[in-house]
Amino acid sequence: MDNVDYKQQAREIINELLGYSYSQIFDIAPAEQKLKDLQSIYPNSIEVLIGLMLAAVMLGNRQRALELSDKIWSIGGEISDFFELIYTDCLLNLFEVKKAGILLQSRINNIGANLEFFYMPMAKYSLLSTNLNIINQISQYPNVDEFEFPLFDFANNHAFDATSKDFAAMMTVLVNEAKNHICAFEYNLVNGYFVELVFYTDLDIEQNQNLLKKIEDKVNGYFLSMNREKLDDVGFNLLNIKNHQPWANA
Repeated sequence: MDNVDYKQQAREIINELLGYSYSQIFDIAPAEQKLKDLQSIYPNSIEVLIGLMLAAVMLGNRQRALELSDKIWSIGGEISDFFELIYTDCLLNLFEVKKAGILLQSRINNIGANLEFFYMPMAKYSLLSTNLNIINQISQYPNVDEFEFPLFDFANNHAFDATSKDFAAMMTVLVNEAKNHICAFEYNLVNGYFVELVFYTDLDIEQNQNLLKKIEDKVNGYFLSMNREKLDDVGFNLLNIKNHQPWANA
């Protein structure tokens, strides 16, 4: 079995994983085992480790995913765009924003050439890092998806004035309260103007509801202390990781 074979196998297994809802544990686990079998032969294969990291994210095993993230980072080396896309998205899911930013920097510096393949991680990084100017830059390119226009409007409304600090403060509250439980991150665009930031956690429904209330109370306290109106076009939601739809549909 040569190098091309095991990398191709890893990619095929990852594509299999991408088709599963995160509730499909009995489908995810066998795919993960295939990757573990590959790892026993190629223990330092970044491609295989990225597949295992994705499986850990999908299963809500945050600590295992972080351990794999660190191992992949320490090995380093060149990988194809496909594996870089998966790894970067996993980093963002785990709130490893600085690492993701390092990987994405060259993509962001040349948005036009990377927009088709790396749009989603660039947009997610822009939100998590609260650097909304990245989304604003993306919106300037032709042929962008019209369904993303509410996101572009949100970025344009808050990238260049004091409300950018308000959004950053909201994200700081979220990070401080929920980071240790977050396994995945996506966003929804609601009613043509509202950006819902959805964080998938390893917590159950009641725990998520209690944590969300704590976050909302602190966010409201921030706006009250600053004597500012709360942003009415963005909000948070916390869901258990099993609610995450297949990766390709997220």
